[in-house]
Parts: sequence; structure tokens; C-alpha cells
Amino acid sequence: MKMSDKCISTGIMKLLSKKWMLIILRNLYDNKKIRFNELSNMVNGVSSRTLSKRLKELERTKIVGKETFNEIPPRVEYSLTEAGRELIKGFKRMDDWVRGWKIKI
Repeated sequence: MKMSDKCISTGIMKLLSKKWMLIILRNLYDNKKIRFNELSNMVNGVSSRTLSKRLKELERTKIVGKETFNEIPPRVEYSLTEAGRELIKGFKRMDDWVRGWKIKI
């Protein structure tokens, strides 16, 4: 049996390795709550279609939450869920590991 057959992290690694994912997560972390167009402007170069698709994938995995306000025009805000904030803490631990071991990439 290959390691990838046993590794439960494989699915999340595939999701996070998709183009724009980490940049989207970083901007959500930096801004707490953010509207779609603001996020689109921050993630320079991403198409609206791709951003929408990535946000839906992150919502489906419960990493990102979406709050819809009953206003005219409609307002939608995206933010990291508790699971998303824990994921970011994992990235920070990885950064500490890289620095601590002086890993050259």
C-alpha cells in the first residue's frame, strides 16, 4: 500500500494546491470578513468565475463561511470558519518548522 493510500491529508492537500487557494485564504485571514469584489481586487489576476469556484470549494469543506444579508443590493461576506483559522495556525507551525530547521527551498 502506498503512503498516499493511507494519508488522510491527501484530499486537503489536493484542494489547497489548486491555483489561487492559498492567496484567497491569506486574504481572508488578513481581512476577517470580506466581500466578493474586495477579495477579487486583492487576488490580482483571478477571474470572477475561478474565485467563485474556489470559494464554493472552501465553503463545501467548511474552511470558509458565507454570510448573506437581505439588503438591496444584496451583500455577501466571506470569512474563515473556526476550522479555517485552525488551518492557518497549521501553516504558521509549518513556517516555524522551516525556519527552525533552516530548510532551503
